[in-house]
Amino acid sequence: MNIFSLTLFIIFYVFSLPLSHGQENNSEGWEFVREREEVKVYRKEVGESTAFKGIGIIEGTPEKLVGIIHNPKRWKFWIEDLDEGKLLEKKSDFHFVFLQEIDAMWPVKNREIVFESIVSRVGPSQILLEMKSVNHPKAPTSANVRAKVSYTRYRIDPLEGNRMQVTFENLSDPGGRIPNFMVDWASKSFPVSIIEGLRKEMLNPSQEKALLPE
Repeated sequence: MNIFSLTLFIIFYVFSLPLSHGQENNSEGWEFVREREEVKVYRKEVGESTAFKGIGIIEGTPEKLVGIIHNPKRWKFWIEDLDEGKLLEKKSDFHFVFLQEIDAMWPVKNREIVFESIVSRVGPSQILLEMKSVNHPKAPTSANVRAKVSYTRYRIDPLEGNRMQVTFENLSDPGGRIPNFMVDWASKSFPVSIIEGLRKEMLNPSQEKALLPE
């Protein structure tokens, strides 16, 4: 067990505000934190919560990247300490409801997240995945703490040479009290972990491509 498991539910999966290729985006209150593994990390205070953002380049196609993000059978290969992940409902080809249970370090109770993910096209080639917490009749009743995802977004901007600029952004409420040092760690490291995990999973030939909206 490591610190990643406890911070994962703090800043669960995420999503971008509209950006141009290569834009630093220090506007709208975003504070540049650092660059690591060729991922630029930002944070922003929103009320009493902290939003996180990471921007990095990933090789491959948007179809495969969306397929990875929406494939719960392989989440465990790039999301650490995932106890369970499954599809609760496919509402359409571009609208899904998922469940994730994250194993947290004792004495913190495990967190579960029930969220919808909607895929849309926001430009000639740009793809946006937007996620947020929802209630669902198929969600199990358990002793876990239900975390709330205010928003998670993935903005995918295709580039030349079979590459994409991926912007990951998130604002969540993990439920319960979380030490400040863990929030600080998350602001610096979690966006990097997500984009690095996606980079590695893109190399897996078994991952199928997703259908994208026209």
